[in-house]
Amino acid sequence: MREESPERLPPSVTIDLTRRTNPRLSGRLVGARQVAMPYVTMTRLALAQLVASRRARVGALVLGCIALTAIFSDFLASDLPLLCRWNATTYVLPNIVRPAALSQLSCARMRELRKAGDWMVSPLVAFGPTEKDADADVLLPPCRRGHPLGTDAFGRDVFARVVHGSRTALGIGVAASVVLVTLGIALGALAGFAGGLVDGLVARTIEALTSIPTILLVLVVGALVPRPSTATLLWTIALTRWTELARIVRVEVLQVLGRDYVTAARALGSSALRILLRHIMPNAIAPAIVAMVFGVASVVLVEAAVDFLRVGSPDTVASWGEAMGEARAHAGAWWLIAFPGLALLTTLIACILVGEAARDAIDPKLREHAFAEDEKL
Repeated sequence: MREESPERLPPSVTIDLTRRTNPRLSGRLVGARQVAMPYVTMTRLALAQLVASRRARVGALVLGCIALTAIFSDFLASDLPLLCRWNATTYVLPNIVRPAALSQLSCARMRELRKAGDWMVSPLVAFGPTEKDADADVLLPPCRRGHPLGTDAFGRDVFARVVHGSRTALGIGVAASVVLVTLGIALGALAGFAGGLVDGLVARTIEALTSIPTILLVLVVGALVPRPSTATLLWTIALTRWTELARIVRVEVLQVLGRDYVTAARALGSSALRILLRHIMPNAIAPAIVAMVFGVASVVLVEAAVDFLRVGSPDTVASWGEAMGEARAHAGAWWLIAFPGLALLTTLIACILVGEAARDAIDPKLREHAFAEDEKL
């Protein structure tokens, strides 16, 4: 008896079950069949949206340039050369290592005293942020006597002040943001998860600190501390700005506590610490990222404001706010406020662009609208 041939199966069909809200993540067509891409999680959707956002790319590019300026500020403006040979000794990067043999010298002084065989490679601007040019007049306009952006009322180079001020602004901004994000996430999650007395104490602390303006607290601390420093300013801002993030994280935790997967985890015997770290805290990461980006802009603005009022960083530290404060007594010296103000405005706009793009990418309600807006640009 002849065995019947098995019935031929229909061609296999690949079904794409990928959750997509971004048209750029759609499946690829291979021949006449659509091939499914890997499952796209919400995190991958947010990251893809953030990378595809033109606002995020522009803001990140500007912030990257400012960060590079802050890192290599000693190569752009310094009172000592990048490389030199002095008194039969070769010095590599003396502007950074600061050798004792050159401690009393500067680029201008070395040009006057150099002998046969001495040479040096100067930075772009051969003046430090606190160096006073004795040969130049005070309030020198831009593009005069080796000062591309002019000098201030003390004869200091404005270009060097602006370049080294970027290190102060970003350094304080990033450090304070890391501290306030850590405090905000920890205290907000603890208040929402523990509840009861802990929630009440954290909530009352948030209300008390929110009712007092940050600048006022910084001014009070600056008046009480005998010698206010950059660290004093950093910790004062960080310890007073965590309240906004803590409130957001607390609300997120309270919402997640009522979800079915948290109830299931408790029914399976998961510990409270595991539930908090595995199921609740990941929901607080998204607002923390957005808060950190906006926090950098906020801290930079507060730092510039208190330095403008001369109660922040000491005079030995270059600051955009302190540089703009010089214009109060010299209304005609427009360059004192124009160049530091432009650097401050550019930094704030770049932070806001990245922060808004991150917020739109993380929030599902705003993701499609943000994608449509980017397509119009």
